[in-house]
Amino acid sequence: MREWWKDAVFYQIYPRSFMDSNGDGIGDLAGIESKLDYLSGLGVNALWISPFFKSPMKDFGYDVSDYRDVDPMFGSLDDCKRLIAAAHQRGIRLLFDLVANHSSNEHAWFRAASAAKGAREHGYYIWKPLAGRKPNNWKSLFELRSAWYPNKATGERYLATFTRFQPEFDWRNPELRKEIYDVMRFWYGIGVDGFRLDVATAYFKDERFRSNPFSWNAVPDIFQRHIYDRNRPEVHEVFKDMRRIADEAGERVLIGETHGQEAQLAAECHGKSGDELHMAFNFDFLNQPWSAAAFRASAERWYAALPPGAWPNFTLSNHDRPRAAFRFRTGDPLVTEARARLAAAMLLTLRGSPFVYYGEELGMGCQRIPKAALRDPLGIRTWPLGFLGRDPERTPMQWDASANSGFTSGRPWLPLNRDYVSRNVAAEAAEPDSILSLYKRLLALRKSRASLREGELAFLDGEDREVLAYLRSAGKERSLVLLNFASRPARFSLAGPALAGGEILLSTDAARGLGELGAEVELAPCEGLICDLR
Repeated sequence: MREWWKDAVFYQIYPRSFMDSNGDGIGDLAGIESKLDYLSGLGVNALWISPFFKSPMKDFGYDVSDYRDVDPMFGSLDDCKRLIAAAHQRGIRLLFDLVANHSSNEHAWFRAASAAKGAREHGYYIWKPLAGRKPNNWKSLFELRSAWYPNKATGERYLATFTRFQPEFDWRNPELRKEIYDVMRFWYGIGVDGFRLDVATAYFKDERFRSNPFSWNAVPDIFQRHIYDRNRPEVHEVFKDMRRIADEAGERVLIGETHGQEAQLAAECHGKSGDELHMAFNFDFLNQPWSAAAFRASAERWYAALPPGAWPNFTLSNHDRPRAAFRFRTGDPLVTEARARLAAAMLLTLRGSPFVYYGEELGMGCQRIPKAALRDPLGIRTWPLGFLGRDPERTPMQWDASANSGFTSGRPWLPLNRDYVSRNVAAEAAEPDSILSLYKRLLALRKSRASLREGELAFLDGEDREVLAYLRSAGKERSLVLLNFASRPARFSLAGPALAGGEILLSTDAARGLGELGAEVELAPCEGLICDLR
């Protein structure tokens, strides 16, 4: 039987920013539950919810102080159980974010570990003597300084490669592993359908603690090649353990976040025998220029890197990177909108599981946030260097044109984008040609056509390099996808018996009428077509 996650369309929710149910200005689990009918109507069937476990919020939930409870800011454990049940009733699966590279420094484990060397939990973390030089050049990425922080109580330094408030686990300790595995079993028992594993390839560090070599890459690598504090081969043993636990729970999925941009690194997380993670994020699309050739080359690298049987995935935006509509913007708002529509058609028709970031279906972009309103520690640290911080991609969801866009009755934790009065769910749902309406049609078409969900993919060559063309096929069903990345008209020839005969099923251009395909197709600027070939 085909695994559910291969056919799923995943929708990432940053819970602080999705929907506030109690007026405190911060989104919560009850708010998400209240919008499940919207998500079901949109056509997504799996949600990935960013961290909501108990946390002091020094890194907005990526610093966990209790892995088995919900932070009161987001609700309660009972709220979480109700959300799981309500989602399952609508056929929606739920993935939670498991932050297992590090904990909060306020976790009971670290409190005990930092108080006494003899504590059992001391071995859960990574320590080096306080006296003498720091062990190496490893960096704390969000503080832009050494990753080694003093702990006077034990006369040691602890490792924290994100912020000082996020001490790193020692995954070589079998007792620590058991603790995390038991956390996974706890949430599987409650009914969660899987986990997104935060910075999963960072679990292990070099046994000799060697310094990282220099790199010219400033973001996100801070001028280092992270070959000793990240991406160590020992992590594959843990991935196999996690896979066994997931398989024992039945129909669960594990999706890993890698620290690195290489497709090969993500591909290796599946395991040579398909016995590690079900999927690993490939972030290469987040680094591509607006170019048909660039996206095709990126997809071909990803497909080629995957081991036999592994399933690909694609994403255009997430909570750590500027939104796609912002990255692909031009000086002409109409062209920017057309590009966002074309990108949606590409994301939802390539072979693999797509991940949609909340608000992407509205064409939400990013706007500069005043210094006084910044919340992200990286953004505060790097101000005024533009969009290095992550607040602009985390602004509240835009539900309607009312005060605070229907997100909250209080004061939102981050300022809303200024365009919320016109770019919101209510306005776009009422407009049949809006980008939201386009997403609904794309998702419905994907659901109805096996070729788009599970079919093989073959790229097609044409005379115009700005047209990305590919054929999806499953049995006798064939779907032709033509995507014009140019801001001018383009042509694609359907000469030859293999591509002859068919009809247009969907266009990203509202001015296009549907109908029969001719021998040559003329595409409008930034237009995408999905066609049925007979």
